[in-house]
Amino acid sequence: MVSIKKIKSKKRISFKDLFSDENALIDQFIKSNTLLNTISLVGLFIVFQYLFSQIRFFIPDNPVPVTMQTFGILLVGGLYGPRLTLLSIFSYMIIGIIGVPVFQSHNGGIDYFFGVTGGYLIGFIFASVIISILSNSGLKKGLSIWAMIIGNLMIYVTALVWLTVYDFGWPEKGKLFSQAVYPFLIGDFIKLILASLSINILWKLSNKNK
Repeated sequence: MVSIKKIKSKKRISFKDLFSDENALIDQFIKSNTLLNTISLVGLFIVFQYLFSQIRFFIPDNPVPVTMQTFGILLVGGLYGPRLTLLSIFSYMIIGIIGVPVFQSHNGGIDYFFGVTGGYLIGFIFASVIISILSNSGLKKGLSIWAMIIGNLMIYVTALVWLTVYDFGWPEKGKLFSQAVYPFLIGDFIKLILASLSINILWKLSNKNK
């Protein structure tokens, strides 16, 4: 009688794996696989995302402002690897939820997060990670804009679902797309182009440094 033993190699995820090298764009300039660099890069994202959030203007009769937040989300997705992106966006959202005024107009707190703009904020989480995964899977350099378009669409989808499920008195009945999507298309298109060009330029600079 022959006894067959199946040996399964189980890979344990250690604390060290959390800071492993992803070979993302940022790693061409500074290695993100150390605790110090990870903390620094996460902190850098939080600071810049806060600053981008304050660059805003409101469309008449629209409680959701046009901001540069999306630009920051597109950049971090193209610049950081998935692990670092996830750490960065969750850190930003968590400190905002606990009350640190890092959102637009210096807002913060759980009530704001789950308010009318909540769908867009949650969309930022999905968008940044999706862009990062796609960028690190081949849609990089000149192709990065396609990853960003997919990520931007995810923001709209999440926001539309949010505004459909919860009643904030806005958008008005029958005006979901005309108030929650269409007013932002031109600005988002411009931010897409700027973010894609920025990522492409950084890739070219990284190649020169080799």
